Amino acid sequence: MTDLTGKVALVTGGASGIGRASALALAQAGAAVAIADLSPENGEAVVKEIEAAGGRAIFIATDATDEAQVAHMVERTVAELGDLNIAFNNVGRGEVGATIVTTTSEKWDWILATSLKSTWLSMKYEIPVMQQAGGGCIVNMASTAGISPQIAGSPAYSAAKAGVVQLTRFAAKAHAADNIRVNSVAPGLTSTPMVEAWFTEEMKYEVYSKDQFTHRLTRPEEVAAAVVFLASPGASMITGVNIPVCGGLP
Repeated sequence: MTDLTGKVALVTGGASGIGRASALALAQAGAAVAIADLSPENGEAVVKEIEAAGGRAIFIATDATDEAQVAHMVERTVAELGDLNIAFNNVGRGEVGATIVTTTSEKWDWILATSLKSTWLSMKYEIPVMQQAGGGCIVNMASTAGISPQIAGSPAYSAAKAGVVQLTRFAAKAHAADNIRVNSVAPGLTSTPMVEAWFTEEMKYEVYSKDQFTHRLTRPEEVAAAVVFLASPGASMITGVNIPVCGGLP
């Protein structure tokens, strides 16, 4: 039920962290994968990993907040891999420890662009291709910060990820008749390079020790497993939902 042989998947922010884990997992399930990211070095490294395992992948240098680059990203995916059946819109950035008062206008705009605008832009160009093909599946990257206040989050990031959840539901309803399913995943604090760089051990412990049932960080591969499931035939009746992957964090 998770066989994606013959499918083409696009992963934005696919060069590291959850994006990398998801690109590898989608390829392992049989999909050809386009990896879009700002880092050519890391993106090409993921391509080599997929190819070494017998899969097919390409890298596309992309700023997912730039409309022209997003349009090119989708065009090149179809041109080089032949189709677009699955999209994981994973790009997003946050800020640690900011408050309503300390957040600057510049940082607010940057976080909303990277975490929300990028998701809208990606769907803007992915959906027409999927409509023409008779259907597809989109998974958007939300966060538990978008559904519950997070001690280590920021107002801009929380607002952006809440927006992703609602944008996902809007798109799912609007395009159900096109046979396009749209869902989102909401990880808790995950052991990605960005989290390891930004969070001290004390901060990480504070996030997951009090309310999270499992009392540990989420692994990128655990989020990737949810992405593959939502993209698979096994999730054929699932659309418009946000799936927390957070070990029970409320």
